[in-house]
Amino acid sequence: MSVRIRLAGAALLLCAGASAAFEISESALNDYVAQAIARKATRDVQLLNPKVTLQDGYAKLCASLASSFLKRPVDFCADVTPVWRAESGSLHATKMALVSLDAPGVREKDIELLKSLVNQLVLPGLDGVEVYRADSFIGKQLSWLTVLPGRLELGF
Repeated sequence: MSVRIRLAGAALLLCAGASAAFEISESALNDYVAQAIARKATRDVQLLNPKVTLQDGYAKLCASLASSFLKRPVDFCADVTPVWRAESGSLHATKMALVSLDAPGVREKDIELLKSLVNQLVLPGLDGVEVYRADSFIGKQLSWLTVLPGRLELGF
């Protein structure tokens, strides 16, 4: 009898594990992103107040870009594709694409140049940045990621 109970328990755990998932909230993700972006800062370029917004199926990163080359910070937003890398048990921001740029005090004719610089220098420098790392044992078992409003769902 005890063998049957153990087998039933093991089968239940296996079935439950097949559909198990855990979530990362948008606020927790923003804490991790702020730390990751701070590590990427250089003397010449800094991203201030980064904030990730999680939508249905995609994410958006907004931040202020400060540089010695700019009179004042420039605000921008970029669409981001979050990717889970099971081999390292970590979440990475990839495929960033600029969607908006607000540059007060910058002449209209210089806006396109500034957009080009953000697209060709700033965003590629952030591409692939690790924004979250799970416990090694759990993180390497996760195989899928879904972006939902206000949260990421990761599962086995």
